Amino acid sequence: MKEIKGFKFAGIHCGIKKEKKDLGLIYCETGATCVGVFTKNKFASPTIPSSKQILSQNNNVLNCVIVNSGNANCLTGAEGMKNINSVLASLNAELNLKENSSLTLSTGIIGKPLQVDTIKKGINKLVLSLTENVDDFVKAIMTTDTFEKVAYKTITIDGQAVNILGVTKGSGMIQPNMATMLAFIMTDANVDAKTLQETLNYSVDSSFNAITVDSDSSTNDTCLLLSSNTGVKINNNNVKAFKAAVKEVSVELAKLIIRDGEGATKFITININNASSEIEAKNIFYSIANSPLVKTAIFGENPNFGRILSSAGKIQSNIDPDKTTLWLGEYLLYENGSITNQDKPVLDQYMKNKEINITLDLHLGDACVTGWTSDLSHDYVQINADYN
Repeated sequence: MKEIKGFKFAGIHCGIKKEKKDLGLIYCETGATCVGVFTKNKFASPTIPSSKQILSQNNNVLNCVIVNSGNANCLTGAEGMKNINSVLASLNAELNLKENSSLTLSTGIIGKPLQVDTIKKGINKLVLSLTENVDDFVKAIMTTDTFEKVAYKTITIDGQAVNILGVTKGSGMIQPNMATMLAFIMTDANVDAKTLQETLNYSVDSSFNAITVDSDSSTNDTCLLLSSNTGVKINNNNVKAFKAAVKEVSVELAKLIIRDGEGATKFITININNASSEIEAKNIFYSIANSPLVKTAIFGENPNFGRILSSAGKIQSNIDPDKTTLWLGEYLLYENGSITNQDKPVLDQYMKNKEINITLDLHLGDACVTGWTSDLSHDYVQINADYN
């Protein structure tokens, strides 16, 4: 059981889905400092502008985050925003909270009206279900996920324990242009909003913004970082350790998403080393990670490294083939413009591993990026062909 001081959680079945839990709640009675990063998708759910507005109007202090799964409340226009306000009014009334004390997020099928009355009828049960255990909340936010995604870390700062609890959902529509479909990271440290936002931005860049399943950014992507402010004060002297811990939790959550990628059979780590800039390195990472030819070759356990180099070379960059080296696991496949002598049976055996490691060294500068992706299987096509 994972707990975090100052927070309570709930997750119930309210009726959006046929049977599984579909309504979750994060609650901080005394008010939590909250910051977020959000999708940049032009067709974003109205939950995105609503959340941004609420956080700006309440000085980044929240009591509640209510989340429904099974319906994304997206492409729903003015009615979608009206339904958000209706849900929040009911929740705030149930808990005797002021306006702008809560925000709501949604995930699920796009383009269907939100079952607002169903959600509102479940709010009383949801509030009565609050406990310090996060497990039911995690179940309630899942859609095509096949397992719950939770990460927990405790560090010592100024002689006091600082706890960080992270939960996320997501396995498809994953190439976040900010975070992931939905992620929530909670801490009991005492952190001001500015430091909290800096911490979240730092963590997201090398975690949720370094993964891809299928190159599609969701309309509902949101990552929130909340502090209950019940513990040690984070200041200039100890913020580095705090940021590192939040980043570690974020990376663990991001990797769990890739391990649960829709239809995935392989967990793939891609290292782009010694690029001329971080932007260049990340662009090359995504070019390889999103290549259908690379992903299907890995699914087929085929060490077709020509596909890797071709996908790296197809975008505008400073790559020089005569300086580039490519490794598949511990095996050097390409060096300084030429292929190397290879033992194909050994490579074939390596490709049977569940975890595959690709390292492309450009020998151009000192910028390095590591990211994660999954393979592209028959099941991915079937899952998304049937999703409605």
